[in-house]
Amino acid sequence: MDLLNATMASTLGDVSIEPGNGTVEDYCHYEVMQQHMLVMRFWMVSVFGSSISSISMVENIFLFLLFVTSRRHRRENLFMMLLAFFDIFVSMAYIMLMSVNVLSDVLMSPLLVSIWYTYMIPILTISHIAMTSSSFLIVAASFERYCATLNTPYLRFAQRNRKFIALCAVFLGVISKGTISIEFELVNHEQCVGKMMATTMKFRPFVFDTHYHYLFRFWYRNFVTVFAPFFILLYLNIRIVRALTTYTTATVCLVTNGNSEDLQKRKASARAATRTLVMVGCCYIVSNIINVILTSLEQTNNELGVDYPDLYIVLIDLVSLLTTMACAARLPIYLYCQPVLRREIFMHFKRLCAPCNPSTPEKLGERLKSMETDTSFLSKGDAKPSEGVPTTTFNEMKPPSCLHSPYETLL
Repeated sequence: MDLLNATMASTLGDVSIEPGNGTVEDYCHYEVMQQHMLVMRFWMVSVFGSSISSISMVENIFLFLLFVTSRRHRRENLFMMLLAFFDIFVSMAYIMLMSVNVLSDVLMSPLLVSIWYTYMIPILTISHIAMTSSSFLIVAASFERYCATLNTPYLRFAQRNRKFIALCAVFLGVISKGTISIEFELVNHEQCVGKMMATTMKFRPFVFDTHYHYLFRFWYRNFVTVFAPFFILLYLNIRIVRALTTYTTATVCLVTNGNSEDLQKRKASARAATRTLVMVGCCYIVSNIINVILTSLEQTNNELGVDYPDLYIVLIDLVSLLTTMACAARLPIYLYCQPVLRREIFMHFKRLCAPCNPSTPEKLGERLKSMETDTSFLSKGDAKPSEGVPTTTFNEMKPPSCLHSPYETLL
């Protein structure tokens, strides 16, 4: 149950049309799904949902440009950068798929429906690859934060292989959802040219005529892309929160000359990064809990949409809306939890407005360079702590593991 099901719920009910003995008007008749809920869906999806998606797109474009233009961010905050990149496509797809679909029903516009079908399948595929890759990236980032918080021996592996792990997350997203592009086909009805039913969509024969649906769509997609990320992330977040409530200090490794002020900065940065990851993870869990419940119910009751049509269509709209709201919530979470990153974001935002004040660019450039200098001691590659430098860990029996990001490898 996700954007795919939400979109299909609005289309597949009308795709199995076959000519019979009726008139052309009967053959091309189009009936809006749950007509009495159309106004509510318009305000919920096309107005409110599109507004949230537009805000999310602007936020994540800004975040992606901030990270991709900085070598330090590309190296140390790879997960965060990729997450912002995929969030752009998820938010854009919500408008192009969900909002336009509901709007076409409100306006009863054959032209809008025709345009919608021209891009529906590729945009649906891209959006699902983006959503699935994002969920795996969040799990990977949470695992790294889990290793750092509990000072496990896997931390060094997670940090040194961050690019490979990110590549695997994206590859899994492509493998899991890329085949959506070949699962559907469009059907053109010549008798209905200029009408709402001029084009319809249906599953290709191989989807249900082979074991593809049962083995891949049912078992693999549901359990690997829906249940597994949800429950793994839930487990990691619980362990991280429990560790933070049990111990008073986070696992940090000081790369300074024993300056107590630098030690406090390091500890504060570790706590902020952990708090950020927990909030991002919780946001994902909350936005997907309805998806997990509905997916579970659909496996036990295939007629759920028939038995409770009103509730079903509201919930599937809500699933897609919560997904794009989770994308829009990332920037506010970063701003709230990460003081250093918050200052850098504000400085870059002011820099965008610099043309209004000719004397501003030089000052902002100096302040940004000063900020990087202030945090440079947190990103010294594989530098090891000097002798006599205090180190705080959860478990004094374990060797401390250094984190090499100004934001403690936030994502």
